[in-house]
Amino acid sequence: MDPNYGSYAPSLPVLVVLIALWIALAVGNGFIARALGKHVALWVILSLIPIVNYFFYIYIVYAVVLGILHRLNAIAARSGVVVDT
Repeated sequence: MDPNYGSYAPSLPVLVVLIALWIALAVGNGFIARALGKHVALWVILSLIPIVNYFFYIYIVYAVVLGILHRLNAIAARSGVVVDT
């Protein structure tokens, strides 16, 4: 075991897998942005920026939940159901 813990750097395969995961999530976020009617390129770019992407993923979760609620409310309004909130 290396006694100098401050010199830890991830190996190249770990870094390649991490970058591939970021790219895959960015592409998926582009599809989510298109489905929600948001700016696709902006969502993909924000998904690729390190550190920013972690906070952006939290935003995406809330945007998806609000998008689902908006669609459910639209369906309820079309069917004539009165929703008291």
